[in-house]
Amino acid sequence: MRIRRGFTLIELLVVIAIIAVLIALLLPAVQAAREAARRAQCVNNLKQLGLAMHNYLSQQSTFPPLVQNGGVDVWSNFGGPYFDPWPLDWTASILSQFEQSPMYNALNFSVSSGFSGGDTQNTTVLATQVSSLLCPSENLPRTTIGPGTRKNYVANIGGPANFYAWSGMLVPLKDNPPLSYAGVYWNQNSGYTFGIESVTDGTSSTAMFSETQLGSGPSAPIALSQTNRRGTYGWSVSVSNIWDQGALGGPTAQAFVMACQGVPGSQLSKGVLSPPNGNIWIAGNPGSCLLWDSYNHFTPPNSTSCISPTDGNTQAYGSFMDSIPPSSNHPGGVNICFADGSVHFIKNSVSLQAWWGLGSRNGGEILSSDQY
Repeated sequence: MRIRRGFTLIELLVVIAIIAVLIALLLPAVQAAREAARRAQCVNNLKQLGLAMHNYLSQQSTFPPLVQNGGVDVWSNFGGPYFDPWPLDWTASILSQFEQSPMYNALNFSVSSGFSGGDTQNTTVLATQVSSLLCPSENLPRTTIGPGTRKNYVANIGGPANFYAWSGMLVPLKDNPPLSYAGVYWNQNSGYTFGIESVTDGTSSTAMFSETQLGSGPSAPIALSQTNRRGTYGWSVSVSNIWDQGALGGPTAQAFVMACQGVPGSQLSKGVLSPPNGNIWIAGNPGSCLLWDSYNHFTPPNSTSCISPTDGNTQAYGSFMDSIPPSSNHPGGVNICFADGSVHFIKNSVSLQAWWGLGSRNGGEILSSDQY
């Protein structure tokens, strides 16, 4: 007589427990490996942007402006067909430098992006998605504003404005004669494109591009504790920024950062609109909406975005005196493309002095690589 043998209930439970433990051990490793691959692709995307910028520099002997020079029709015709025109930004300038020549040739640089206002010539390009401008770690596939095309990479406009405004690698142009428009403030650092000779801090110590999480979520106001995308909204603080103080700007910049870091979790963000980060991928506006295509070196990476009382805009969309930190889904920090084309991972814990110094092209800071 053949006796059939099988698992006892205890043996079966032991096997199940062992399998569960193995899954629990392997799953984080698999997730970490996937994130490492996504981060490597993000680094490659930023390197391509850095290479495109240097190709542009080789051809034009200058870096491109933050946004195109729209002229009087663009900047001063409030209420007319060009109201909030959203001129083409730095992305448009270098399209042909990263294998997007058909889109570059299709753009009309004499008019706006077509997102808002009377122009429609560039709306086809505006509605076209460029995959190399997306970070693979971004987990939100949609935007709340515009046609749905988006980007995760933004340009550095400088360190704290308390020292000098527009001290970064990309700055807005100004008309001749200059116009006062929507809070745009011009100083010796803004208004003109510049070549590599103006990066006196050294290209290996100056940031050029970084990342932003997409502005995709509920409309403001929202409590700080209710979002993990605190760089895409803006929270008001009571400490006013005083810009262009030179070396004397440190104490006021420090006070603003401390006030920003002390925003309580229950405080509601400013404004009533949806967050705009990366939503209109080829457009920008230096007067009131720097969050669309820019960031600055004020508060550290992945920190809270804070609005200065000196920003008179009704929505928290970013002005030069606000904190507009880069943000990402990479654990612990963000990738940054430096002005020499190299890409480094900067931790959230970077010191303020190093972070501020990396933001300016001509602040005279002395930095070593072990500081970041």
